[in-house]
Amino acid sequence: MKTLGVIGGLGPMAMVYFLQLITEYTNVKRDQEHIPIVLMSIPDTPDRTEYILKKSDENPLPKLVDAGLKLKEMGAQYIAIPCVTAHYFYKELKEQIGIPVVSLPCELSAEFKANGVERVGILATSGTVQSGFVQDKLNSNGIQTILPTESEQEIIMKVIYEQIKAGIEPDLEAFTFVGENLKKRGAQKLLLGCTELSLIKRDFRDRLGDDYVDVLEVLATAAVRHCTKE
Repeated sequence: MKTLGVIGGLGPMAMVYFLQLITEYTNVKRDQEHIPIVLMSIPDTPDRTEYILKKSDENPLPKLVDAGLKLKEMGAQYIAIPCVTAHYFYKELKEQIGIPVVSLPCELSAEFKANGVERVGILATSGTVQSGFVQDKLNSNGIQTILPTESEQEIIMKVIYEQIKAGIEPDLEAFTFVGENLKKRGAQKLLLGCTELSLIKRDFRDRLGDDYVDVLEVLATAAVRHCTKE
């Protein structure tokens, strides 16, 4: 059993849900068999999207690296980051922290390939969408990505920043409107490519259905796989 280090707080409720998923996904019969977890919650990290889109010169990377190094000192052998946009810095984080970091784009590619998915609609922050690091990985594995229009992306960002992060119930009708448009343009599956959007599937699973793939579920599955003998 390996110790998992979690760089969290990006946002905080997504971190809590990720820890819940890790616990649920670990096949055990007693407390002592669960994965050891060390956590750094750093909600004061500069906004990743603002930096990526050059709307801020506050680089979040040093804060992320510092958290990773502290987790390493506490015994972490693998790092998981329940924030998709933070994976924009994946290469630097892996190099500077010096222990494996679970790669969300790689895990997502494997997930879609294993299920025969060829066209994926991306629902994520503008930082993730415009930087293209998720799309690039999927495309390199033969998976076509379909993006929201500019007006549709504004809806997604409003749901993420003005509603979920603010503790306000999301406008599910507006959110699913974007998802249905992506499906009309050929998407077989819709990636909830922001951990805040994972909370929509948690709370409205029956209304979303199986078309929506939750990035936190994929990350939690990968973390359990890396840290257990199973």
